[in-house]
Amino acid sequence: MSSINEPHEQIEQIEQIEQNEQNEQNEQNEQSSKKAKYIYDKLPNDLQYAIKDEYIMPELRGDELIKEFHRLIESVDCQNLRWQVLTDVVEKIINHSGAFSQMCKLNTLGFKSSYTQHFIQKKNTFVLFDCPLSSMCAEFVMRKWH
Repeated sequence: MSSINEPHEQIEQIEQIEQNEQNEQNEQNEQSSKKAKYIYDKLPNDLQYAIKDEYIMPELRGDELIKEFHRLIESVDCQNLRWQVLTDVVEKIINHSGAFSQMCKLNTLGFKSSYTQHFIQKKNTFVLFDCPLSSMCAEFVMRKWH
């Protein structure tokens, strides 16, 4: 006869396995980071600067843009349906390949499909807007707060 607690115990076992896998992944990432830092530190200074300027700083900039988008979409302005506060950061995300790729992957508020609709298919959600960027930003605010 099966116990009532079996499903609960199975869930706990699954959660423990997932936690162990996450811990292993974190440990592997930490080891990889240490190895990369060791190699980086051995490079000549001019090569370190070139790598930093070409690869590291643009990635950090992309992360900052995504954080800014999330901060703004949660802002009082957006809660009051003032979509205009998003236009600058969304335009920068679209023009930054790393940030754009990450936003499509995260797909926050349907970012990828909204971009495709507005800029590939050239169909504004809000037909009275001439600018696809404005329509896209208004769509994000309406999806989040309306």
